[in-house]
Amino acid sequence: MGEAGGTVTEANVEYRKLQVTGGSTFIVSLPKRWIRDHGLKQSDVVGVEYMTSGELQIAPNETRSLKRRATIDLEKMPEAALYDFLIGIYVCGCDSIMVKSKAGLKTKQRRTIRNFLRDTRGMEVSVDEEKQMEIISLLNPNELPLQVSLNRMYLLVISVVQDALDVLDGEDDEVLSDLEDRERQIDARRLLVDRQVAMALQSPSIERTLGVDRFQAMEHASMARALERMGDHARSFANIILNREALLKPSVIADPRTHLDVWMASLRTIIRNTYSKDINAIINAKQDLQKAITSLEAFEEELVTRGGEDGGSSVIHFRFSEKIRRFCAYTIDLSETLINMIMASKIKPIEEVSK
Repeated sequence: MGEAGGTVTEANVEYRKLQVTGGSTFIVSLPKRWIRDHGLKQSDVVGVEYMTSGELQIAPNETRSLKRRATIDLEKMPEAALYDFLIGIYVCGCDSIMVKSKAGLKTKQRRTIRNFLRDTRGMEVSVDEEKQMEIISLLNPNELPLQVSLNRMYLLVISVVQDALDVLDGEDDEVLSDLEDRERQIDARRLLVDRQVAMALQSPSIERTLGVDRFQAMEHASMARALERMGDHARSFANIILNREALLKPSVIADPRTHLDVWMASLRTIIRNTYSKDINAIINAKQDLQKAITSLEAFEEELVTRGGEDGGSSVIHFRFSEKIRRFCAYTIDLSETLINMIMASKIKPIEEVSK
């Protein structure tokens, strides 16, 4: 720790002494490097924002858009890791990704890049050459509120489950012909939310534009992950019906199906209250889901007890019930995250009175 000119430096934090001018106005100097980096000069205006933590946040009136770039050298990474590297860079909020290889990009590597573009949002190829490709982001993170992505994920999950039930009730399998595409859309939305949250954590201006604070941003990411897991189970649920429909006896699955209705109604209530924030409605929905889980567990225990009495169809009935139970469990996670957000908004700093 050092001190010079009234400035105490500790790691990346500078502590500066307050000065008084005019008898009542407190001022503090700003670091020269920060002034220089933002191209500021005398008489320029800066924004001062009071944070709920009690801290002040100072930002230039016109924040420069800082673009970030990452380079992937294919000759310095495991051959099968390209897709994971691309996703990791995308989620971190990178604006430009350069993929290069001295030996030239192979057909398989180009296919991996195309799959990455398919599975993400707002990324396009700007340079396509023999030995390198550049991928850039065209999507402004401020343009799409986080709640819009959550709502879209919810609609996709519900559509898969409802279409699967329609097939079970006699509808043609064709209604689920785009099952894989819908799951990819759900996954893509989750990745987009993670990307926006990462950018909000790094940029106060993006945080303000999205209308969330850092805690709320992280909780939105948790909600997106819960919806993504529901999407995974919705796909499995649909495949159970597509591949084992003949083994599903209506009389046996009648009870689990009633709890599926409870899940759909509860999930609708919870998603709706990401906007209206009626905590009583959320609590009631959570309690309904907990009761459904208890009933489904009892149903599954009975199937296990009966064993192979029904010629092996008990396994399919168990999986049918299990998927509904998992829907309920992940929706409870969703409700608890939303409750956390609502409670956090009620926390106020305590003003201590000096004695």
